[in-house]
Amino acid sequence: MAHELHRGSPTASVARRPRFSARRLAVLALLVAVVAVGVNVLRSPGDPVLGNPEAPILIAWTSDSLMPALADGARAAEGIGAVATARNGVAWLTSWEADGSGAQAPAEGFMVPVEVLAVVPGDYSKFVPEPLRALFEGLEQGGALLGASGAALRGIESEGSVSFPRATVPVAGVVPDNLVASHEVVMSIDTARSLGISDLRYILIELEPGTDRAEAERALRSNLPAGARLGVRAPGEADILRPGGTILPQVEIKTIFGEFAGRPGSGRSITLDPKWITENTSNVELPLLGSARCHNKVIPQVRGAVQEVIDSDLAGLIKKGDFGGCFAPRLLNTDPNSGLSHHAWGIALDINVSGNPYGAEPSMDLRLVEIFTDWGLTWGGNWVVPDGMHFEYLTEPVSP
Repeated sequence: MAHELHRGSPTASVARRPRFSARRLAVLALLVAVVAVGVNVLRSPGDPVLGNPEAPILIAWTSDSLMPALADGARAAEGIGAVATARNGVAWLTSWEADGSGAQAPAEGFMVPVEVLAVVPGDYSKFVPEPLRALFEGLEQGGALLGASGAALRGIESEGSVSFPRATVPVAGVVPDNLVASHEVVMSIDTARSLGISDLRYILIELEPGTDRAEAERALRSNLPAGARLGVRAPGEADILRPGGTILPQVEIKTIFGEFAGRPGSGRSITLDPKWITENTSNVELPLLGSARCHNKVIPQVRGAVQEVIDSDLAGLIKKGDFGGCFAPRLLNTDPNSGLSHHAWGIALDINVSGNPYGAEPSMDLRLVEIFTDWGLTWGGNWVVPDGMHFEYLTEPVSP
């Protein structure tokens, strides 16, 4: 698989986990405390703020090279109000400090990959509840905000610092995940450039009263070359308003499957701390697929999905010898600041590879897709740029 855009039990059978773990409850408590002053804003119908399921907001994304035209066209279109561009990527933490408690760091020789969101503070602040706008606008001064889940991983409740190979950035506060698309760290574009993050990824647009969504989408597409694919999503269409396929944000993957330390290698490869690999992944023999190394928590789901394929007399839909594997520590592309492939956690698998190349019209039989989806594995064939070979963990299996 070339570019992906996004839970399980290590026992022999798949058991449903509690909806909220102790860690998630802690994150939820932190989030509630942070947004207490803005809760009335979030509940007001029609307010153009993130976190409001009725907000007149669209998020739009396409390939990096097309994003400037997309943003410029949105600003010029009738019926569109505020527009904010967003950049993101992976930066590598060398250490962090929580509320003055002393620096913490991964094992020597390794760093922790974190997903960074870079914004123009004055533009982006128009999309957050008014009581928190000053906090976002303060990013112009060079600090950072942490999403609630990312802050929980760092043990930071309000202030601290995050250090990267080329910069140490003070943390000015913690904000709800849904205001920052579940990114772990948020900073201004100028600050992010010092970390090498500069590629445009998506835009947020406010629909003015009376503006039809379909008309707004047509206006966006009119600024793109013929054949260019555009992804658009509105509040309420996903738990977190972020671009890409139906996948889990990196911070949620960390919460479920564990956070690893590593370092960029050559090309797309990354080197992970061997201790994490040993403790979290295993070599297994899977029916129809063959040998693979996967995360311990997804092995029962993958095995269960393939066994259901066999039990349904559909084994012929999986081409033997055409399995692309599961665990593969790598980036999405050769840019060291690009996102991490979810294969890096061993929670994704590629099947029927030769007939489903990245970007091509998928040839995967939809009966196969339905079975894997029921087992909690989302399919890349439905993404804006399809990845028909690709399945990855999204949720627990659907109950019978």
